Amino acid sequence: MKLLWAVLLLGSAPRLLAQDSIVVIDPDAPADTSDRAMPSELIRRLITIYNDPKTTRLWGDVDLPAESRLTATVAVYRGSVRIAGRLDGSLTVINGSVLLLPGGSVTGDVLVVGGRISVGEGATIGGARQELWDAVPVVRSPEGTLVVRERRRLPNLTAASRSFESGPLRATVLLGTEGTYNRVEGLPIVFGPGLQYRFNADVSARLDIRAILRSAADEDKLRDDFGYFARAELRINGSKGIGLGARAYSTVSPIEDQPLSRNEVGWSAFLFQRDQRDYFLRKGVGTYLYTYPRRSLRLELSVRYDKEQSVRANDPWSLFRNSDRWRPNPLVDDGHYITSGLSVEFDSRNDQDFTTSGWFVHTDFERSWSNDVAPVLLPVSVRSPIPTGGNFQFNTLKFDIRRYNRIGSNLRLNARVMGNGHAGGDPLPIQRRVSLGGSDLMPGYAFRAFRCEPAGGADPALPALCDRMMAAQVDVRTRVDLGLGYRYHDRQRQEVDRFIGIDQVDLVFFVDAGKSWLSGNGPGKVPNGKIPSFNEWKADLGVGLDAGGLSVFLARALTDGQPVRLVLRLERRF
Repeated sequence: MKLLWAVLLLGSAPRLLAQDSIVVIDPDAPADTSDRAMPSELIRRLITIYNDPKTTRLWGDVDLPAESRLTATVAVYRGSVRIAGRLDGSLTVINGSVLLLPGGSVTGDVLVVGGRISVGEGATIGGARQELWDAVPVVRSPEGTLVVRERRRLPNLTAASRSFESGPLRATVLLGTEGTYNRVEGLPIVFGPGLQYRFNADVSARLDIRAILRSAADEDKLRDDFGYFARAELRINGSKGIGLGARAYSTVSPIEDQPLSRNEVGWSAFLFQRDQRDYFLRKGVGTYLYTYPRRSLRLELSVRYDKEQSVRANDPWSLFRNSDRWRPNPLVDDGHYITSGLSVEFDSRNDQDFTTSGWFVHTDFERSWSNDVAPVLLPVSVRSPIPTGGNFQFNTLKFDIRRYNRIGSNLRLNARVMGNGHAGGDPLPIQRRVSLGGSDLMPGYAFRAFRCEPAGGADPALPALCDRMMAAQVDVRTRVDLGLGYRYHDRQRQEVDRFIGIDQVDLVFFVDAGKSWLSGNGPGKVPNGKIPSFNEWKADLGVGLDAGGLSVFLARALTDGQPVRLVLRLERRF
């Protein structure tokens, strides 16, 4: 049974140290001032209803006894409403619930957000009934009206910054890490300035310069102890955002970003010398152009020129198993590569961290060329010889499609299909190859259980050698009350009750299926225009608890004789 203890500490540590009240914003995201957990239009509607002078505003628990009658438009904040009599008018309840007792009635509409509606036998609702269980981010002001509550953000240990403003110019100094720990760099420390200048409300320019200090010394001198990243960008907002930028960089990049997040990989390496990624050195320059035709859609064109070369695993310190040897880092096909890419992303999720509804679709298509590739020798059964005299070119395609559904007040069904790999041209270099198996996509199987290694191969580096992979995942989630902790009640009823501990978790049932393979003609390969038959796919199923930032799962392979695996995660499955 494989237990990934590293991910347990990985997720808790970044939340222990607050930083300097800095909100880190993705510079490539469109401008957004709303709380993404709930549509801003709904929040404004609720505030308008409650603050309307014609509305009978109440807060706290409300009871309408039997045989009583109230004629009014009623709005209630943070309380349970029990109706045994008759309400002539509409009822809006914010962060509370409604219980219509037998014989109770509401002649108008009933809208409940942040709670539930229960209708007893013989009770009636004359108008429309609408229920949404997500809490509304509002507070009650001293004047008795509702205002939007500033959304709390989790502190982050991995970065600290200080910003200064003078007119349209904003300067930021950053000191942090790249969010991971690995066997090539150790702990990469990132520091440097950032400048942003606003010409007006819609046009801004930014310049970011970051130096990277690698704590692990490289005895083979295949890389420098310092790296860098610099970016200059001009952005125009408005009805359709557009941006143009350029980059220069010298970074250690992962060969594939599965199976775990950077955060989880880093703690697994730091604690137990288990680095579940491979790396290569990338030096180069690039330019990009992106646009937002609509708020949920992002398109990007990019071109870059890279020098890509192999790096060796070093011997950074780890807390446990420090006397063991790290898994070797595989060699890659060194050379200079010119890559053009097209990226399309559609994101209609109601929240990026705690999604309950919406779509997420991301695709990347890249075409690369090299005239000086120095390939690593691989068995012909894995890869045909690639041209070395010039004009080596290949294409890759990656897609990730997710759908989130709420099918009941306390039940959600989520699904994901993703794929990655060869999309035409010459055989892929090692740094573009893929694998399958591990805690993210296939937790019922070991790390890189399916990596297309030829029979009899025993490479201790466990390189990913497949041309293509596809996987599908389905989650069914329901909310479970645990109450393991202490609840702090706000007597003024202005804030949502605070809970210290684990109050609620998602009970998750899941099933996964996937396949990685070599494409082309020949024994053990799948023709380029086809995918393997579904009866050849591997599958697993499992159950677990997800507390949002800390998850524990039991997973079992369905198609092979594998032991039950216990997996701890610090991020949601997808």
